[in-house]
Amino acid sequence: LPSVRAPGYLDVLWAYGQQDLWRGPCVAMAVDRVLSHVHQGPVHGKQSRGFVRDMQRLFALSLETDRLLDPVTQACGHTASFRVLDGLEWARHAQEESRFYFNDIVLRSLRSGYFRRVDFDFCLFLDRREEPLARFLYTYLTQRLGEQRPYRRSLAGFVTDIGLGALARLPLKRQTARVTRTVVPALALLKGHAYAHYELDERGTMVFYPRETQA
Repeated sequence: LPSVRAPGYLDVLWAYGQQDLWRGPCVAMAVDRVLSHVHQGPVHGKQSRGFVRDMQRLFALSLETDRLLDPVTQACGHTASFRVLDGLEWARHAQEESRFYFNDIVLRSLRSGYFRRVDFDFCLFLDRREEPLARFLYTYLTQRLGEQRPYRRSLAGFVTDIGLGALARLPLKRQTARVTRTVVPALALLKGHAYAHYELDERGTMVFYPRETQA
């Protein structure tokens, strides 16, 4: 699997390549430029090799989700199987532009609403802190609160959605304890950015309330 740095690399390509991605599937950017945005310091060979490794793993990784926005209905009505990247063309030198080709299914979803809803500066803040769970939760909650306000989900459904399905098989009290240790610290980073506040009621339902700007 790609490392915890991989979401940051994609965020840089999406944030600084938005104009290119509205026109076509390709972002052209030097490896050094991508790394300088993520690491905010001098770039060295180990970082470049790690970047190439992670992008190659992303290229090989196939995904499935039912949460991608349809460009016509603006709803999530299909289950999609896809890869994030369709192709990579590496420049000989890290200071020269390489080319990153994104999958059409991903691009349709990005153009349908992702670019407008997401604060990429905040995403990069999470990426630089190496907070992959918080970064995932930010996208998850931003999308859900764009569809339903407030957003309600059973605790078991919530942990399954975010890739912690093993917790869903635990009794409610143990679920709550594990979520408190693992998920609550990540959620705390998102208050005021993805949501205004949230509650966990006595029936085991999580309720997330939108920020005023999301209402």
